[in-house]
Amino acid sequence: MQKKMKAKTKDIVKAKKPFPNPETQFSTTNQPANRGRKKKLLTIIKEMGYTGDDIKTAFKELAFYSLPELVKVSNDNEKPAILRITAEQFITAYKKKDYNRIKEIIQYILGKPLQQIETKNYTEQITGIIIKEDK
Repeated sequence: MQKKMKAKTKDIVKAKKPFPNPETQFSTTNQPANRGRKKKLLTIIKEMGYTGDDIKTAFKELAFYSLPELVKVSNDNEKPAILRITAEQFITAYKKKDYNRIKEIIQYILGKPLQQIETKNYTEQITGIIIKEDK
């Protein structure tokens, strides 16, 4: 039994590719198809030339629309692109139940909630430590 296991182990070691594997290692010629992180909604909209105030206005207005109204806005070629994009994002977030996308939109409008950390200032000085052994 031991001899069979040793033989299998040797076969596995021989078949192992070198590390790092040149076939899968990134280089100037071998790059992934999708480089980097996915862009966030706000980044995409800002790259189109809209300001923070434009985005906030669109988010605030469309946040109170019903789903059919959002669909109507997203399909209306006469509406500004910012409204159409924002409406489409609300629809997508609703359909996929993507609460992170909705959270991102709300935080952009209202800002992140303040986080308070309570600290106490102890001024007493430690004068000694007593160690008691359990018996």
